[in-house]
Amino acid sequence: MSSSPPATDPAVDRRVAGLAVLGSAALFGTAGTARALLLPASPAPGVAAARLFVGGLGFLAYAGRTPEGRRALGVLWRRRVIWVMGLMVAAYQVFFFLSMARTGVAIGTLASLSFTPFMAGLLGWLLKEGAPGYVWAVSTVMAILGVAMLTVGAGDRRDLLGILFGACAGAAYGVYTVIGVRLARDGNHPTHVLAASFSIAGFLLLPVLLASGTWWLSWSGAALILWLGLATTTLAYVLFGVGLGALQPGHIATITLAEPMFATLLGVFVLGETLSALGWAGCVVIIVALGILGASEGRKASA
Repeated sequence: MSSSPPATDPAVDRRVAGLAVLGSAALFGTAGTARALLLPASPAPGVAAARLFVGGLGFLAYAGRTPEGRRALGVLWRRRVIWVMGLMVAAYQVFFFLSMARTGVAIGTLASLSFTPFMAGLLGWLLKEGAPGYVWAVSTVMAILGVAMLTVGAGDRRDLLGILFGACAGAAYGVYTVIGVRLARDGNHPTHVLAASFSIAGFLLLPVLLASGTWWLSWSGAALILWLGLATTTLAYVLFGVGLGALQPGHIATITLAEPMFATLLGVFVLGETLSALGWAGCVVIIVALGILGASEGRKASA
């Protein structure tokens, strides 16, 4: 694995990067359903800690499988900024699961992600990663509107503290996305950046996991941890890392607004939840918003 993203056709890079981030959003969207199916009574902070610990180990195994990867991880762990990123990763996971525990999957995901594109876009602009642009602004507003329609259409379960937890999660998500993009732009391979930061986050939250009880020792608890850790963390963030090397922070955050759509659809078709006409309309608005952003990325790459 090289120390920087390989040089390939930029038109392919940006399109593939967008699809990769969309794939990561689909995997992220399975987290709430997996918990509801396997162990709904599991403690939110413990689930977040277990997810990061197992996901961090998976990342280390993947990124550290070559001598070059191990050297890159060693260099990154000695940088302060990667510890800040790791802290933001840990904060996002804890606040995200706390928000879902209080408000439900749809509203918790909305609260966590709707603030993220603005935070990531503005921070990226301030750090000179490039202005997100008008297309980003339009597609982001459309996507947030679609998520809001989706949430209202999915039911009414609002909790002020839960929404505040979600906003904190979104802010943390935006910060670590911008840091990750900056490190990738500086020549660090995105997978190494994510492996270093997620292993730090897993280490920071290990005491939370150990203090959360023995729920994770059951078969259902082990299955939940393995899915959340390896599928919705290691694999999902490997795909997410493809976007870090090719897309602007605000664009990445906007694409991840597809997560609540996937989460809600799983709730409807797997958990038997209901979705109103407004909710289905919200899904359509999100798809159109992502299509606009994707078409814009394709035109930029071709130019």
